[in-house]
Amino acid sequence: MSENILEINNLSKYFGGLAAVSECSLKVKNFFDKIGSTVEIKNEKLSINFWSTSGMMASYYEMLKVMSDWLVKRGIKRLDAQKYITTLFLALSEDAVVNSKKELKHLVKESQTPKGLNEQSLKEMSKKGVYKSVINTLNSIHKRLNK
Repeated sequence: MSENILEINNLSKYFGGLAAVSECSLKVKNFFDKIGSTVEIKNEKLSINFWSTSGMMASYYEMLKVMSDWLVKRGIKRLDAQKYITTLFLALSEDAVVNSKKELKHLVKESQTPKGLNEQSLKEMSKKGVYKSVINTLNSIHKRLNK
């Protein structure tokens, strides 16, 4: 491995300037810290794990699209539906970033009320294997990248 290896997951517009860096110089790390943030990894080989998760962007956008389409079918104007869904998920993402020093399981727990809507959706999606499917997809992407 050469020194000053830099791994950037796709375009910074998708990650708000987030970069995964391996064996980079302090100067390179400081550069990325000024335009966003960095996640330091021990070696270049570990970057495949980050690439695997970045392979889920289209799936994320599809989920937003499905919810927006669902609202449109119920009489909400498309622009209003998209604005609501994207703003809601921006707020959720910002909350996750603000609380990123906590394990995400705490946000999962805190976002549910007993017998509430979020508890219902989590249980239904878990029962249908949605989250196991996410893991299976990540494993499949990871396997492809390791070829």
